[in-house]
Amino acid sequence: MDAQQLMAIYPHATVQSAPALSDHTVCVKLAAGKYLCIDTTNLEDRELALLELLATPKASVQTDDWTAYLLGKTAHAPQTTAEQFQLVYFRVRFTDATQSRTAWLQAFAALFDGCLHQAWTAKTAGYLLLKQPVSAETDLPAMLALLDDDFATNTTVLLGSQQPHDAKLPRVYTVEQQLFSQEHQQAVTTVTAQLLPALAGPRKLELRALCTPLLRVPENQQLIRALYQTLGNVRQAAAHLFVHRNTLLYRIDKFERASGFDLKNMDDLIYCYLLVLAAPST
Repeated sequence: MDAQQLMAIYPHATVQSAPALSDHTVCVKLAAGKYLCIDTTNLEDRELALLELLATPKASVQTDDWTAYLLGKTAHAPQTTAEQFQLVYFRVRFTDATQSRTAWLQAFAALFDGCLHQAWTAKTAGYLLLKQPVSAETDLPAMLALLDDDFATNTTVLLGSQQPHDAKLPRVYTVEQQLFSQEHQQAVTTVTAQLLPALAGPRKLELRALCTPLLRVPENQQLIRALYQTLGNVRQAAAHLFVHRNTLLYRIDKFERASGFDLKNMDDLIYCYLLVLAAPST
């Protein structure tokens, strides 16, 4: 399909000298180093899939020893002296079809110390196997943004759980891949951040029955989310919400008086967070 045909189908597309870095844009490489940038906001899934095939570099996915083990195709893991593991999952969308997937994967793996193995499991997805675990408290989001800028990509990452050398990694891989398939807004997320929403999903109707009008108030939802994401640390939650620590303590006390739940108590906080996850959008 040439540029004229695409322009006829997508008359609002624009020709640019560089690919647009947007979650809602697919860029198809044209002649003379130009790119046809198409807004995908109102496109159906089939149209989007077709455009991404045009924009994504062609590549075959080969199964190596580690991938075969993680997918359950072989019973034994490759030999290694590593005493612990962490899987890092990624999905990447190339907005420039001329970029090298191999070079991108090498650059992505270089962001981590102790990368034991790296592999594609699909045209736009794969994993790293680390022997030196990494946490979400690093500069990874900032480094990932630079990588996306260099390669004209949009990348999302899930940091898996730390596992001992004798763990049943194929089971871990399967569960964490399922968690990664859930919708999330951050470029970098973790298993712990995805687990409660996954557990709450099948019980959404029951949780909604327990959800009071107080928990549907956006200000209260922001308060509960901030405290949960900072493990109940008032100072960090206040900084996250851009309010003074004393203001946050006042809101916590006010919420307790109105609801009976003490958000400084971890059991109460987790209970309220589960209800917020299930609460209908306002």
